[in-house]
Amino acid sequence: MRFKLSEIARITGGYLVGEDKEVRGVTVDSRSVKVGQLFVALKGDRHDGHTFVADAVRKGAAGVLARRVVPGMTAGVVVEDVRYALRRLVAYARSQFGGQVIAILGAVGKTTTKEMMLQVLRGFYRVRGPIKSYNNLIGVALTILNTEGNEDVWVLELGTNRLGEISELSSLARPNHVVYTKLGPEHLEGLGSTYNAVMEEYSALRYTDGFVLVPEDAPIFPEVPHYRYGFSEKSHFKGEDLTLSKEGVSFRFRGFDFFVPYPHVGFGENALAVASFSLLFGIPLKDVQNALKNFKGQPMRMERIRWRDKIIVNDAYNSNPLSVEGLLRSLSLLYRGKRILLVFGDMLELGKESERWHRWAGERICRYGISEVIGFGRWARITVEEAKRCGKKGWLASEYGQVVEYIPRWDGEVVAIKGSRAMKLEEILSNLLDPSNYP
Repeated sequence: MRFKLSEIARITGGYLVGEDKEVRGVTVDSRSVKVGQLFVALKGDRHDGHTFVADAVRKGAAGVLARRVVPGMTAGVVVEDVRYALRRLVAYARSQFGGQVIAILGAVGKTTTKEMMLQVLRGFYRVRGPIKSYNNLIGVALTILNTEGNEDVWVLELGTNRLGEISELSSLARPNHVVYTKLGPEHLEGLGSTYNAVMEEYSALRYTDGFVLVPEDAPIFPEVPHYRYGFSEKSHFKGEDLTLSKEGVSFRFRGFDFFVPYPHVGFGENALAVASFSLLFGIPLKDVQNALKNFKGQPMRMERIRWRDKIIVNDAYNSNPLSVEGLLRSLSLLYRGKRILLVFGDMLELGKESERWHRWAGERICRYGISEVIGFGRWARITVEEAKRCGKKGWLASEYGQVVEYIPRWDGEVVAIKGSRAMKLEEILSNLLDPSNYP
């Protein structure tokens, strides 16, 4: 979006410094400044954006939003609170937008669903959405303020790791329509409990008056008009014949055969959500079908690599109980009859429920027929212990090298890697594939 600096001063309650220039788009990272952008000098836990103002201006920033005038600041707006001023600017930009806003929320599958939605909508509308998983205040602000403002549809991803965050984001985004992915335990260190996490997601509902789409197993959903989607009879939008193959996931919906080139049940559920919403939005299912069959997802989500005599499944992007359930279910369907080794890292940010959910993961390993588990991390020890109770082989690794040395000797066919982002389990895969590690 384009703003005059004087307009930004009026919207935010700040005062103009220097020439009244026009700015187009916003950034908070001096390393990625584009010519003509507004550089927002936010103060974070580790860095203060005011330190990088001169660098941002040298790289082409036309103006700066800052707490004070600093060296190198030739034009900009000074405000009392930069973060609050950014919120006011976002709220104003949203108030000027005449199109439709779709918000994607949930504990798992948000980014995939958002990317699927964008891929479908691009065939019919001028549409914009976030780059990557931009789902917090800064991410939503960057998404909205870097639109042209003349689009037909914005697709936003709203995420949370603390109480009140979804309400804050929703009050700014004011989504016309809301699509929920699976709901359950997530970021419990900040949210406190699974119940709180679910209710936090529902706080977006007070800001929307359009379509509300929820999975069929959405717990304790409030009494508001909504549609449910899923693969059982209790859904308004019911998918059928969910099937996994080495090529991907397929299902049937309203007479159409859908296919997504990722062999994961979660991708089938996400695709059904998008197909269901498309019906409500008036998009022909034939076009949805064609868009999803060529879907390209984000890295480290059910990536499969053939290595020697084994298949390595990299699902190490992140981890919580819902995503673990999806992976284990997918592995059991896709590799029925084969031996599966699971490298399992801690599911982080589960707070006081950490022991409960890591013990639950061990039970699920037993239920879905995983052959062996290698735990990695403090909490994974509990998962390994629980899996061993039902006779599974399991042990705890203390460093990546132990896992890298073990996998070539393991006599099974499939190795799956799963853990929270901070566990960096993808380094196991990169070391495994590095030929220099094998003399």
